[in-house]
Amino acid sequence: MNSSPDTPPTEPGSTIACQVIRTGRSDCYAHFYPALYQLTLAKSGIEEKIDLGYSGSRLLERLLQKPGEVVSREELMNHAWADRVVGQGSLNQQIYTLRQVLGDEKSREIIQTLPRRGYLLNPNHLVVPSASDAADPSGAAPDVPAAPPAFLRRHSRQRASWLILLSLFSIIGIALFLTLYRISQPDDLYSSEMTQGLLNVRYIDQNPQRLQQLILHTHGLTSRLTALASAPSELVLRLSGGFYELLCLQPGGGARSLMLHESQLGQVADAQLSRCLP
Repeated sequence: MNSSPDTPPTEPGSTIACQVIRTGRSDCYAHFYPALYQLTLAKSGIEEKIDLGYSGSRLLERLLQKPGEVVSREELMNHAWADRVVGQGSLNQQIYTLRQVLGDEKSREIIQTLPRRGYLLNPNHLVVPSASDAADPSGAAPDVPAAPPAFLRRHSRQRASWLILLSLFSIIGIALFLTLYRISQPDDLYSSEMTQGLLNVRYIDQNPQRLQQLILHTHGLTSRLTALASAPSELVLRLSGGFYELLCLQPGGGARSLMLHESQLGQVADAQLSRCLP
């Protein structure tokens, strides 16, 4: 896999190795790995990995650096999009996406909005094992079912493996970055919906002319997805910063996403497209 010049750099100075967040869903915990731009949902022994993408991961990482502290919208935008100029709508989309992944889109208890001030992450939803629990192999973190602590112990044993993997990533680069977007877009975006076979595709862009170009340029991609789909699927497609961003909503409420550079649009394999579909 060749890296792209538009690929954002890995952040080696991350201050968070892994943080566990109690989500808004019953007995469901989110294990966040900012260095991998990844979050894993664990419930009843079943784990689902979700790629947050560069901006989404950086946004959640900043909120987690000081839980309970209000972070201004400007600071969040500077942290998540340090090398890009984006509008307020991009921040709104990412906040909604994080809330959706954490099961917080209705209650908004985990990521809280403070009007005219910014956002904060509720520290009551963080799972932090105490020092005595970490020293006692038979102990468990308070209010955490058996599965999450076991996962954390496995993570500690596998830390060396993760370091090897991260070193590999730093050599070969990351060409594809994933991001999740809300179906209901902010007012400054235009959208168009089309139904193709089992797929319902929503195209979005800030410019109506570019929206039509997006539909035309991705006709081959959506046709391939239609042929691969085996169940009704909801997709969201947009072009941002030279990357086509595809969001595939899952029946259980989660989402999978795929990011393709413009030059790779016709080169993506069917197996990679199939992994994005339900």
